[in-house]
Amino acid sequence: MDLPIPEAFKKACRNLGQDLEYEKPTQELMAQIALIGIEHHEYPAIKTFLDELLSGRYSAEQLKEFWWSTPADIYFHEPHDLVTFLKLLRSTVEKAL
Repeated sequence: MDLPIPEAFKKACRNLGQDLEYEKPTQELMAQIALIGIEHHEYPAIKTFLDELLSGRYSAEQLKEFWWSTPADIYFHEPHDLVTFLKLLRSTVEKAL
């Protein structure tokens, strides 16, 4: 999966640091945390990218492998958990647009 990652999405991933694993936040809260410090004008790029990721062109396993290439320090051991998180993140972004 060779998909260029928009800088806005990388910024959101950087908000998902390893300390979150100890706090065990819900995926809904993690989606909100990912968007801390993200400027409103960056949201469309994140949504467009998430739309592509969730378009059905990529398997859950491909998405999991892709996630490991992001700056996020949070990892999903089950591919379906990652898909659920990406959908929640997209929903959170959509609500903020």
